[in-house]
Amino acid sequence: MPRKNLHYYLLKTARISGWLLIPLMLLFVVTGFAMRGEFGCDKLLKEEHARVVHQDFRWPLLAVLVVHVTTTIYFSLRRWGWIKRKTRK
Repeated sequence: MPRKNLHYYLLKTARISGWLLIPLMLLFVVTGFAMRGEFGCDKLLKEEHARVVHQDFRWPLLAVLVVHVTTTIYFSLRRWGWIKRKTRK
């Protein structure tokens, strides 16, 4: 079985973090609208509960966002040629 390199794991990390961002962003937006009482989201959650959820998921959202952004920026820079591929000897 061939050994998987770092780029394989970075690609998996980018994809998993991207999929994790979808529900986290939806949760963040819905709780924000519920706190403001807009778009009927206040009927889903009370303002106090929305505020607690909104504040508790602030750091997980930021962590997943940073992981996703850094890995995708790395792949973009590599694709554009700013980061050179190492040649095997």
